[in-house]
Amino acid sequence: MLVVTPEVGAREAQVIEGLQILRTGALDALALTLHHVFSTPGALAVLAALTAWLAVRRRRPWDAAGFAVTALCGWIAVAMLKVVVGRPRPEPLLPADAAAGAEAVPVAEPLVVVEGLTSFPSGHTGAAVAIAAAFCLAMRRSGRAPVLLVAGLGTAAVVAWSRLYLGVHYPLDVLASFPVAWAGLAVGCGLANILVPALAYGYGWQQEGVEQVAEQSEQPAGTPAEPAHPRTDRVPVVARREDRSAA
Repeated sequence: MLVVTPEVGAREAQVIEGLQILRTGALDALALTLHHVFSTPGALAVLAALTAWLAVRRRRPWDAAGFAVTALCGWIAVAMLKVVVGRPRPEPLLPADAAAGAEAVPVAEPLVVVEGLTSFPSGHTGAAVAIAAAFCLAMRRSGRAPVLLVAGLGTAAVVAWSRLYLGVHYPLDVLASFPVAWAGLAVGCGLANILVPALAYGYGWQQEGVEQVAEQSEQPAGTPAEPAHPRTDRVPVVARREDRSAA
């Protein structure tokens, strides 16, 4: 309802116009760098690099898989809502349009041409939030977790600012990316609880703090035990689950 209200759009355009006076060469370079880093190819590269680092460098394949699943779910949630809402991106009001009485919101000239036509919510901001939050979850047992949390939130906030600075999003677009990405992460945590143990069992992943124990189920005497299945009281990316099989 907010994004289709003309009065709200006009106030949001004033915020974008206010940022136009701040444009300098250094800030332009920063905003354009973030634009490329958190574009679809760039964000996928960052996600792949962090996943590889967790799996190879830290030798924690469970954490790596959980990070990838949760981050992708948070990012996909933003992309899905973007398609559903279909809000047009900010467009500058040209003098000819104003003379013709066109109903458009005057905003600053965008510094970059974007391919996507829909604006709400911001995909760049959503990618930054999803990657940062998922990585903090994967590293939550590390002593650097608080620093990573502050750095991740700070990066997401700077990315959100850069989208307004470039003139390619409205304020509501970037603000909505935070709760939408977080909702996707919540779904991703549940999905990771299902997929990660299955992948670990299928590929024989070993990780410190994760043990393979036999499933306990009521079986007739003499029946061979089921193959060992990975269980852990320290699920790598999500909150602890009760092991209902333990009696």
